[in-house]
Amino acid sequence: TLAMRAQLATVPGCDRALRAVQNSTRASSSVTSSVTSSASTPSTLARRDRRSILFSSAALVATAFAPTARAQTNARTIMEPEGELELGLQPPGRVRGCPREHNCVSTSSRESDKYASPWTAPNTFRDAKDAANALVDATLESVENSKLIMREDRAEGSFVGFSVPGKLGDDVVEFWVKNEPVSDRNWSGDEGNGPLVLYRSFAMDVKYVYPFMTPVSDLGEQSKRLRRIRESLGWQILGCELVECFQ
Repeated sequence: TLAMRAQLATVPGCDRALRAVQNSTRASSSVTSSVTSSASTPSTLARRDRRSILFSSAALVATAFAPTARAQTNARTIMEPEGELELGLQPPGRVRGCPREHNCVSTSSRESDKYASPWTAPNTFRDAKDAANALVDATLESVENSKLIMREDRAEGSFVGFSVPGKLGDDVVEFWVKNEPVSDRNWSGDEGNGPLVLYRSFAMDVKYVYPFMTPVSDLGEQSKRLRRIRESLGWQILGCELVECFQ
């Protein structure tokens, strides 16, 4: 009991609570002694006092450490991995959005800070498969140590996926080149639009720095890598007839 009191005294806030428990125990023992003095022996009262202190101390420990337990549970919830990340197109044929907490940009993201505009390939390509071939060559050439890990050619377009080294581990870059060009909106440049290019680029893992629960940023590496690929091809961002694309 003395050892437990010494340990509890080191917990912030527990010293006052322990004194309150001791005072309450003494008062209870005094009342109990006056009522049962005629029927109880001193050894029985001592055992009751010890049990009362132990029960009170156990309750005090549970109360003192409950916030810590809740904080640890919340931390595990925030840092809980999402399970195995799904690669490839989402049925029936759509680029996936960004995984929670991951460094990522996607043309399908609903988060403003992770959304990226599609590209348009020139209409000089015969079809999406032809444009995808050029995209594969440009990615392997402009991104060091990149590897083509997925390819699927369909009637409606071509899907290609790459494994690339990232700032915080391995990244994945996916492109969905569709045979559907953007319709002519009577904007300058629309007449030259070819296949539509949708994409997603994301980190396969999330890094945290203890004790902070905010994911470590890769400082925009996903967007920077995509820009290098697009500029090596000379392709446009969809809507770049607008002035803000050139600011």
